[in-house]
Amino acid sequence: MGRQSLCAEVARRCPQVAPEVLDDFFEQLDDDYFALFTAVQIAAHVQLVAAIDDQCPLHVRVAPRSPVSAEILLVGYDLQGAFALITGAMAACGLNIRDGQVFSYRRGPERLTPWGSHTRGGLIVDLFTVDYDANQPFDAGAQEAFAAHLTTLIQLQRQGKQQQARDTLNYRLINAIRTSGQKFPGRLFSVEVRIDNTASPDWTVVHITAEDTPCFLYSLSNALAMRDFYVHRVNIRSAQGKVQDELCLGWRHGGKITSDEGQQELRFIVLLIKQFTHFLTVAPDPAMALQHFDQFLDRLAPNASLRADLDWLCDEGAMQALATMLGSSDFLWEDFLRMQHANLLPILKEMHTTDKPLDSTTLRRRLRETLQAADAPPARKTALNTFKDREMFRIDLRHLLHPDLPFGVFADELTDLAEVVVGGAFEAAQTDLGERYGLPLLDGGAPCPLALFALGKFGGRELGYASDIEMLCVYGGSGATSGPQRLANTEYATLLVQHLRDLIVARQSGIFEIDLRLRPHGAQGPLATSWEIFKAYYSADGQAADFERQALIKLRWVAGDAELGRRVEAWRDGYVYSETPFDRKAAVALRQRQIAELVTPGQIDSKYSRGGLVDVEYTVQVLQLCHGGTLPKLRIPSTLRAIEALRDAGVLADSDAAQLGEAYRFLRRLIDAQRIVRGHARDLVLPPPESDEFLFLARRLGYWEERDTVARLASDIAVHRKRAARLYAEVFQIAEGGE
Repeated sequence: MGRQSLCAEVARRCPQVAPEVLDDFFEQLDDDYFALFTAVQIAAHVQLVAAIDDQCPLHVRVAPRSPVSAEILLVGYDLQGAFALITGAMAACGLNIRDGQVFSYRRGPERLTPWGSHTRGGLIVDLFTVDYDANQPFDAGAQEAFAAHLTTLIQLQRQGKQQQARDTLNYRLINAIRTSGQKFPGRLFSVEVRIDNTASPDWTVVHITAEDTPCFLYSLSNALAMRDFYVHRVNIRSAQGKVQDELCLGWRHGGKITSDEGQQELRFIVLLIKQFTHFLTVAPDPAMALQHFDQFLDRLAPNASLRADLDWLCDEGAMQALATMLGSSDFLWEDFLRMQHANLLPILKEMHTTDKPLDSTTLRRRLRETLQAADAPPARKTALNTFKDREMFRIDLRHLLHPDLPFGVFADELTDLAEVVVGGAFEAAQTDLGERYGLPLLDGGAPCPLALFALGKFGGRELGYASDIEMLCVYGGSGATSGPQRLANTEYATLLVQHLRDLIVARQSGIFEIDLRLRPHGAQGPLATSWEIFKAYYSADGQAADFERQALIKLRWVAGDAELGRRVEAWRDGYVYSETPFDRKAAVALRQRQIAELVTPGQIDSKYSRGGLVDVEYTVQVLQLCHGGTLPKLRIPSTLRAIEALRDAGVLADSDAAQLGEAYRFLRRLIDAQRIVRGHARDLVLPPPESDEFLFLARRLGYWEERDTVARLASDIAVHRKRAARLYAEVFQIAEGGE
């Protein structure tokens, strides 16, 4: 039957449809459409098309074919990204597309529908054959839920809320995959992509042959929509785990994909997405990985120079690294976007091929070479921070991709970097100030020494994700500088610390921020402390509070004059580990105030709640204070090494030391896993165990193959908190959980 005769037959079957609607339908749809459907089916489609309006942007009709398969007809508005929403919603409902025919066309000028509303633009007529699990039948309730969910997504898209629609769909999609227990292969398969500009007069035809993986069509159509490709027609065939997809594409504003650059971009998108979806479930948060991957692709796809050097990305190690990074941390992803790809991609390239760290000697050499190439203060500052950010990203990513590394390796690498950067900034600050003020001299004319000391996690070599850098600066004494503009040593030392702090630019939320609050008199005291004032403040009759005495356990020389460093550390030992009793009641009161002010009732904070990391640290530190005077081997800034020393000295029983050490390691890993998502240290509240966030936290901690993943993590948290709280109560001689 010719098209004209077919049109007459369809018109006879749906007389209520306006002639112009029927004319548009027959004028613009491809011959393939009319060859595929009968007059009865076409008439049904036309009636659905005529009923599309703002209140009803999509019609869904389901026809069961067997207990585990059905045909789904969709008729609705043709929106940018609509095909992605359709394929994603199907996957989210557990529907596996076996065959599909997707047709779209543009309607003519604005016209009245039979209901009197105005409409214009494109429409789609899609027919899919889907399979589903017999244990999760696609019954009337499931069909209604699918239609409602897809309509909601379409409405969000029409309102310009594309990202909200994608985010909503991503989480439902990944939740469906997780619930089904489906695993991605985790290895690469061959992908054949053939681009044909001769088969159709109007469209570029792309043939894709590869293994069948969920999310591929969704991810691909998403990426094509974001890159301004228009999907006109899709033919999907799937058999024995293989897919043969045929897409008719063009530029959204018209025309085939004829340029070499456009075709290379298209091929790159298809290949990268197909390989990426094989590794999606290795990401702790696959929905986050999908969202970040869209943005990653949007940055790389149009850049021919970057695409040319990305063949290495399509191997198993690199793709697994990419999926893990994209699905673990908003913080790392934002770093990725902020850093120049020319600097960042080589890091990613290296990470999947090596598990070797860079030692401090290598880091110092690299920083020295970097700073030597900068011939002015602004250039030195830029070079210093570019080096810092690149190396921190490398260390963060290495830790993320190698979760089997021994505990402490990550902290050691971060601490080595911090020492190298602080030391480099210290030297750069002296160089910058020396041009104007010369060198600081003591009253007798000898050089005035200056030294920097690490405190807190930095002092204990215990840095983690989102740690700040706690420090103290001590200088030799009174005098003045030797330069043309003379300054008193106290002014020079203060200016030096200010300049050093300015040179090191903290990343978002204070990461790598210099923290000087543990200096004498706290925020009210001078930024740098003279040797004499240091000795007077930290003495038996000095002004230091007990918590400041406790904080000095972590003090460690890191830069500047080594001899002054040894003197300060020796004085610290005599003061901290003296016979002066430590006020445990005051320490308990301070701890209770922390809990009252920093922990919301009913929530668990991994650091500050009872049984949190602070309980472990305070337990160890009070034992060091009480026994370090007679046992010099206990004078150790590292918490974990101090636990071992307390055990070896007989202060802690073997079982207590083991439990304390296990709790410390577990809580440190837990806190790192929490901080990496947001990239800051402020919010360490555990998410509810029933939430997706808690599940993704478990995955970041390596709870992958265990049964009852969430229950196991919740149980481990409870066990370690209980042990930490018990040991704290015993050491501070209070009732367990009390004051």
